[in-house]
Amino acid sequence: GKGKIKRSRTIEINFPAGINDGDTIPLRGEGDIGVNGGPNGDLYVTVNVKRHPIFTRNGSEVYCDVPITFVQAALGAEIDVPTIDGIIKYEIPEGTQSGTSFRLRGKGIKILRSGVRADQIINVVVEVPKNLNNEQKEVLEKFAEVTNDKNYKQQKSFFEKIKDNFKK
Repeated sequence: GKGKIKRSRTIEINFPAGINDGDTIPLRGEGDIGVNGGPNGDLYVTVNVKRHPIFTRNGSEVYCDVPITFVQAALGAEIDVPTIDGIIKYEIPEGTQSGTSFRLRGKGIKILRSGVRADQIINVVVEVPKNLNNEQKEVLEKFAEVTNDKNYKQQKSFFEKIKDNFKK
């Protein structure tokens, strides 16, 4: 009766770099046929950005948790760090604490409608070894014997605060 036929068709869409979850892209003239022979309407596509198993995103900044060993944290090391462009080498300084963040300039997502890229933040997570054998335990016990309060500034500061707050 209305001279309209329902049909499906595929439209290719070019998403701009840096598009955000929830953004809407208007496609002019790709919607329904106009009334009384008028021009086609517009089609609006709302974007849902799929979560990544390694990276998280806040705006155009990219975040990544990178596990390192106790030895790498204590002595410093060159580690492989994933970025959205591939793996790069990054030098972790000696004495790095778990939870320390490092900024990789220009390794994030391209900022929409600009040629600038945001940063990537890597959060270091020091992994404590499990299931140690007797030899490994002995080495760590020997290490504990030769270290002192100078090697553990946060712990020393923490216990000093406790003493100060619980004095009677």
